[in-house]
Amino acid sequence: MDPSSSAFKSWVPKWCIMLIIFLVILPAVSMLSGYVGGITSAASYYGLDPTDIQFSIVLYYVGIASFFPLEKRFFGYFSSKTYFLMTIVLFVSINFLLYITHDPLIFFMLRFLGGAVTVGIIGVTLNLIFSQFHSERSRVLGYAVFYGTLLSSNSFVYLLDAYLFQNHDYNVLYLIMIYLQVPGVLLMLLCLKTNFRLHSKRIPLFDLDWKSFIIYSSLLSLTAYLILYGQYYNWFDSIRIWICSSLILGLLILFVLTQLKQKRPFIDLGIYKYRNFRIGVVLLVLYYICKGDVSVANTFIFNNMGLDTYHYAYIMFFNAFGIVVGIGVTARFLLAKRKIRLMWLTGFAFLLVYHILMFFIFGPQANEKSLLIPLFFQGMGNGVLMLSIVLFMIKSVPESKSFSASLSGVSFRFFAFTISLAFVSFMNLRQASVHYHELGNTITALNTASTQQMQLYENIALTKGASTIKAKIVAKKMFGKAVSKHVNILFARDYYSLMAIVIFFIMLAIALIPSLHYHFRKIGSRVIPI
Repeated sequence: MDPSSSAFKSWVPKWCIMLIIFLVILPAVSMLSGYVGGITSAASYYGLDPTDIQFSIVLYYVGIASFFPLEKRFFGYFSSKTYFLMTIVLFVSINFLLYITHDPLIFFMLRFLGGAVTVGIIGVTLNLIFSQFHSERSRVLGYAVFYGTLLSSNSFVYLLDAYLFQNHDYNVLYLIMIYLQVPGVLLMLLCLKTNFRLHSKRIPLFDLDWKSFIIYSSLLSLTAYLILYGQYYNWFDSIRIWICSSLILGLLILFVLTQLKQKRPFIDLGIYKYRNFRIGVVLLVLYYICKGDVSVANTFIFNNMGLDTYHYAYIMFFNAFGIVVGIGVTARFLLAKRKIRLMWLTGFAFLLVYHILMFFIFGPQANEKSLLIPLFFQGMGNGVLMLSIVLFMIKSVPESKSFSASLSGVSFRFFAFTISLAFVSFMNLRQASVHYHELGNTITALNTASTQQMQLYENIALTKGASTIKAKIVAKKMFGKAVSKHVNILFARDYYSLMAIVIFFIMLAIALIPSLHYHFRKIGSRVIPI
């Protein structure tokens, strides 16, 4: 019997086990997206730019991706209960230090360390999840539970942020995460057996590859810096971008050479020899870029629709419901060995429908109810694609290389997530500039519509007791806000229409490329006989 199968006491029902695991892992995965509703609040608290806060989010991801290989060694060395308690104590300590610090540099360092510690919590909980299912089903159902928690946690974070950032200072977020961790940990310790084990034998801690860890974490951090800050510093007009690019190239070469020389590499680069793994990598990156970043719609939802953060948090649970349904159905189809291409087409189709619906929602007639169906479809698409692509990548390589495939999948998710953040920022600045210029050419003193609107704003100010001069100033401010709202609508439509087009071509490629590949090989065999 697998030692992990008897980790919990016999009287604990399975539904209770899954609930406890969910409570334990929720604070850790929530910290990944803990600033979803409070990037502005975090930037104000630390005296940073919003781009800096985005970089801190990505640093948390870097900590997870780079510490993954080393975590396996620590997990195999310590007893399971000791290791679990160590990771919880470190997680709580890091959050407490984040609560008391105002220093940006310490903030960035703690975010990275927080990601590294989160790997330990994820490692324990994933093994506990896997132990609850039959060996043939454990991988599919285990990842379904984990990614369902990871993706749906955003909805919980929106609700938490809605309460937190309206009633407290920003740093209270870290205390909340500590308090949220307590119930799950206490229940876990109560329900686990005294000497439970999640590994069959103890692996000594020797020859830890700290060199590769330092190179890899530095490479990922610099890559994130280049992607996020490139536009901020006008790309290669800045010497720091040139230096950053040179360091990335040097570290990449050094890392590859180091892995090729080692008997037990940090990441087995042999996984890239497998065609299906490469296909999975491309699909994973495309999925993350095109998955429908709701942050693009947030400005419209809050400013144009006037929806408060509490109501927005509640409607985001429709998105979480879509994620749960999508992952549940996909897990069932994977276990039934249905065609994976049909799952991908279905997942991207859900995202396509989401983008098309949102395109038509952007306008003066939008309301809260109109958001429910698009958000549900977006959740369905995320659930279907995340689980199916990740398991496809892991299963595309031999079992001995599956850990490297899983690790590389985390790294590529980090890479695509960072690109997505940078692309949204680039599109926002570019399209806003284009539309402001176009509107500037039409809004003139000779334009009767703009003149009438200005006069309307001025009359509103006059009726509220403003003087003539004050009314003209107020009218200009109100007109400027109206123009800004209109520009945001135009940008959102541009972004969603572009993503819809990209998704359509991705679906076309998924449907046609395997068939085309077969015919090209057939034609080639006739032209060049073997």
